[in-house]
Amino acid sequence: LVLCGRDILQINFNKMDAAIKVTPKMPSTFNEFSGHLEPRDETCVAQLQAVHPLKQSELNYNQHRHNLNMQMLRKHEGLAAPLKIAMELKAVSKVGHLPFLPSTNVARDVLTGHDETVEFSDIFNLEEHQELLRQPHAVMEKALRM
Repeated sequence: LVLCGRDILQINFNKMDAAIKVTPKMPSTFNEFSGHLEPRDETCVAQLQAVHPLKQSELNYNQHRHNLNMQMLRKHEGLAAPLKIAMELKAVSKVGHLPFLPSTNVARDVLTGHDETVEFSDIFNLEEHQELLRQPHAVMEKALRM
């Protein structure tokens, strides 16, 4: 009778274990977006650091345009024309100035065609183009490590 009772108790416990187990109703990830709103990565940091697909193209726009212009110039004028412009750009970029004077490098802008465009930095002064009143002697001593 006791053995039968144990068997009965074991059967009842097995049935109770199956009944007590709770199946998870919460999803492991909370992806409620679908379609074009669906995030690519599960982590919040990766979603915040997502880069727009056109960002890299816009960053390299001027260099890409210059390369295309040089290729067209080479096809129409030959190899000497792009080489001449490249040498002029290199010579203009090496022109020095005193450290306390701001450099706008107008000659480079003329060679690249930037003098004909109006950009954000032309209207609103960027931090690197702000006029700073420095002591010329102190700046020269620092540059010459005196």
